[in-house]
Amino acid sequence: MKKRTAKVLTVLAVIIGVMGVIYVVAVAVSAAKLRRVYAQLEKASRPMTAADVIPPVAADSENAALLYKSAALLLKAQPAPLNEKDQKERDLLSYISKLGVSLANGIIEPNDLGELENLLQQNVVSQALAIVQQGTSRPQCRFERDYTNGLQTNPVLLDLKGVAQVLGAKARIEARAGRPAAWDLAQTQLRFSDALRGDPSIISQLVRFNMIRLSCETIQEISRISMPGRQQADDISKILVSLDDVRPAVLAIDGERLLVGEWFFGLPASQLWATLQEILCDDSTPGLSCYWVLYHRATFAPNFLADHAAYLKTLYENADMIVRPYSPADRKEPDLGRHKLTNKLVPAIWRIKEFYLEMISQIRMTRAGLILLQYKKDQGAFPPTLDILDAREFADPFMDKPLQYRVEPEGFVLYSVGPDQEDNGGNPRQSRPWQKTGFDIVWRFPAGATTPAAK
Repeated sequence: MKKRTAKVLTVLAVIIGVMGVIYVVAVAVSAAKLRRVYAQLEKASRPMTAADVIPPVAADSENAALLYKSAALLLKAQPAPLNEKDQKERDLLSYISKLGVSLANGIIEPNDLGELENLLQQNVVSQALAIVQQGTSRPQCRFERDYTNGLQTNPVLLDLKGVAQVLGAKARIEARAGRPAAWDLAQTQLRFSDALRGDPSIISQLVRFNMIRLSCETIQEISRISMPGRQQADDISKILVSLDDVRPAVLAIDGERLLVGEWFFGLPASQLWATLQEILCDDSTPGLSCYWVLYHRATFAPNFLADHAAYLKTLYENADMIVRPYSPADRKEPDLGRHKLTNKLVPAIWRIKEFYLEMISQIRMTRAGLILLQYKKDQGAFPPTLDILDAREFADPFMDKPLQYRVEPEGFVLYSVGPDQEDNGGNPRQSRPWQKTGFDIVWRFPAGATTPAAK
């Protein structure tokens, strides 16, 4: 019996020893993968620490963010009107921005339009927008937030978008009334839309893309009503050129890697457990399976190290992807296989790239359209082609070819073919943002002048 026990113990010892060797080798292999990715990042001169992406502290007298926040708070402090049965907005900022969206989309009711006009004439609105205009002249913009908590977002984002919508609504209303302040407001909205340029967050950059797009649509709309002066058009064009820049998007991906990914993979075991529950568990995840995954990922070092390496490599490749010319292959979500944490942590960069390029399309179309309008003012007619423009400056970012353009009896149609890379004859997206194909990104001047040409 003793011999048999000794034999069993010997076998168990051998098995445990072999498993220990396998574990050590697995840890060494995963750690080597992680070191190689770090070396690759360093060789590519990518930012390596959080301090490399966090914007520098700005003096209060030079920081536009303080004025932008005060303008938003001023409007939020005012109650919304109480004359709407199903009203959900409780403050003036959200209420005016809601009406502004309806105005921009061309679906505002006459009674709502009258109310919007009255609200925009209030002293508190004028005061808030004057504060924003003052902010746009400051050289820096840094919003205070906790960069040490990787999952925390910037709470001011929705307020900024709301202020941008108020500016756009005010510019449109002023243009309809024939007041010259419309173009000053459009410039302020455009400058304000770049408030989040230095924020190293993908969510912040998505809001920034949207604010820039809103500004371009405002310029396109008020151009239909009144032409900008030559100096106004030149000033707007200079701002648009500065916005045609991929660096903020790349910064956001690096920020995601350093401020979210590195934060997460560096959490102590106790915090990691709670964070894993938040990230991995959802209503569709069976309890036992979920907790097994949590335990497995949190305690088995080889897999955790391998996931860390996969995450860093994926973000590094995505930073390159956002810069290189667009390809339909970019629309394919990467298959990260067994790296569950990476699957959960990595944002949909392919979709972010589409949002970014749609913004760039709007920027280049707006610049080109302003030149076309000035050409007609000088020559009496729109040019038959875009040969008057530098093809490199005004390329369709989805095709790296000139934007599509045609003259129509009432005006022109200028468009990008969009992410499906198909020329749909200048047919705009019918349902934003769910329609994935069969649309172009369009500026039709004047709006609604003709029916889109058949493909």
